[in-house]
Amino acid sequence: MIYAQDVPWSSADIDRALVPLVSFEGEEDQRLSLEERRQQLGVRAASVAVMREGNIAWARAYGENIDEDTVFQFASLSKPVAAAGIIAFAFEQGVGLEDDIAGDLPGLDMAQVNPDGAPITLRALLSHTNGTSVSGFPGYAMDKPVPTTRQVIEGSGPTNTDPVIVTPNPSGERRYSGGGYTLAQYWAEQKSGENFPALMRRLVLDPIGMKRSTFASGTAETFTRSNVAPGYYYSGDMVPGGWNIHPEQAAASLWSTPREYLLFVRALMLALDGDSSAGIDPEIAQQMTTPIANSYGLGIGVSEVKGEIRLSHSGSNVGYKSNFMAYPATKDAVISVVNSDKGWAMVGDIGRTANVVYQWPVAALPNYTRMMASDAQLQIYAGDYREQGDDEVIFTLAAKAPSIVGSAPSGYRFELVQIGEATFVNPEDGRESVFTISPDGEVSVTFQGTVFVKRAAP
Repeated sequence: MIYAQDVPWSSADIDRALVPLVSFEGEEDQRLSLEERRQQLGVRAASVAVMREGNIAWARAYGENIDEDTVFQFASLSKPVAAAGIIAFAFEQGVGLEDDIAGDLPGLDMAQVNPDGAPITLRALLSHTNGTSVSGFPGYAMDKPVPTTRQVIEGSGPTNTDPVIVTPNPSGERRYSGGGYTLAQYWAEQKSGENFPALMRRLVLDPIGMKRSTFASGTAETFTRSNVAPGYYYSGDMVPGGWNIHPEQAAASLWSTPREYLLFVRALMLALDGDSSAGIDPEIAQQMTTPIANSYGLGIGVSEVKGEIRLSHSGSNVGYKSNFMAYPATKDAVISVVNSDKGWAMVGDIGRTANVVYQWPVAALPNYTRMMASDAQLQIYAGDYREQGDDEVIFTLAAKAPSIVGSAPSGYRFELVQIGEATFVNPEDGRESVFTISPDGEVSVTFQGTVFVKRAAP
């Protein structure tokens, strides 16, 4: 076991001792190595790469039957790469990012897709400000029919998500929408006459040198299955067939490695300096990294941390979690991907630790005082909880002094540490929960604005 005092943070690699998100007053932080953390969480495989001053400093893989060239499903990290390709195609065709493409979506029932006749622009679709519905996609099992892009948009055929609907959004508010990216994908497919993976290979992947990367949906007909990390549920069971198939390719279907994804990040950062030699046009980079709404540009998060610009995105598909951060001023970046639904905490640990180890701009981490409650004191909160207005049990809480332990039917487990009279924090994600007891004794907990009610004993 490695602890904070044992590690010279200015020189340690990030896999030697991970920085926890939450610390508690008077308690010594336990710093697990990345491999120890992987085993603790039950994550099957993880892959990490770091870039320093524009060069890949190192890339490492953790787990059995995996190496640095193992391909993972990168989930919503698809969006930055897809945005770069879609913008490149628009420029190639002389289409402006502010042009209304609503009349250039042949085959769609526009009365259903766009009932109010709102303008549809690539800038708004790629920045999640076009008022499009459907935030994300669960994908399709290997043995199930897979819809076409058109069917996904219309919600027809074997599609398992709602139709993509455009509603007027005059405020320009950002509403995260994989559905908007699927509309942009459909536009690019129809206008080019190429399938989306081929278009992205021509415009982005090949120019950058991302040889093992592909936007193929993952079917046997489109995907070579050599050295691929299969995904795993919270339960620890492998996703049947290895992974779910995503016809929503622009939104969720990039397969890559951390090392290759950093080639994309490097090309984007160099292009911001006017250098197109790594495969991205400077105008595309400028368009992508100009914030539109809520610290998001075109396909990528753009925020300022202590006066320095940070580019970022996270991704979550069934069986896969991913995250990257990049700093254009210094050409530094880190990316991590895991093949488990249990992996959110791990990719967060890796990014946070990189910020500390490499002295990148980072906000102060939360520090709390732990309240030492007894089982008897916590027992009032124990029980099954349903979302207010619904009967389905979402999670179960059990008293395990001095904390509360929670579990969900999916197999997800979590800890709640008491930090106030009725306030608790989850050390893994830093999110706080507040319990309330009504005059008639009903117990509820509010988490991120959602109220969950304890089911009464039978």
